[in-house]
Amino acid sequence: MRRLSGFTLIEILVVLFIVSMLTGLVVANLPGFVSSADYEEEMMRLKFALDQGLQKAEIDASEVGVVIYSDGYEFLVFDETLKGWLPALDRSLRKHQLPDDLMLLLSLEDEPIRLGMPATEESVNPIDPVGEGEIEPNILLLSSGETSVFRLELMNQETFWIGLSSEGYGDFTISRESFAPTE
Repeated sequence: MRRLSGFTLIEILVVLFIVSMLTGLVVANLPGFVSSADYEEEMMRLKFALDQGLQKAEIDASEVGVVIYSDGYEFLVFDETLKGWLPALDRSLRKHQLPDDLMLLLSLEDEPIRLGMPATEESVNPIDPVGEGEIEPNILLLSSGETSVFRLELMNQETFWIGLSSEGYGDFTISRESFAPTE
């Protein structure tokens, strides 16, 4: 007698059950993976923008400032003729707002700085930047290659955290370990 080979209906159902359980576990953990990827992408974008701002300052022999808000940042360029800060026009230095679940914390020379929300478009008058509505940068990127000594922390309400810092000269450093408080 010939023996038939193949799978029984029970075996196929057991395999489908196992595959559906594993798929459910992967899908349940997917949002955390996606948000951590977006999180690191935001810090890389900020580092890139700071590098571009420092290069602009060195190449153009101008001073570039960065205004840090709790939910974003923007770049300013010092105008010698007007003796004030104007919004940067370079595409890579445009104003950037973080996704809703992320926020920035800033420390200058180990002193925490209270950050506000972004200024409205009407509060900065590019024709008369010296008026009362002038925005002052938190971080300076100087034509000499020097920068403000700062620590920036990008975090959300969950457990994600990543830091970016500068010791005043040289590269901006990304850290995935919490900044230890200095004494």
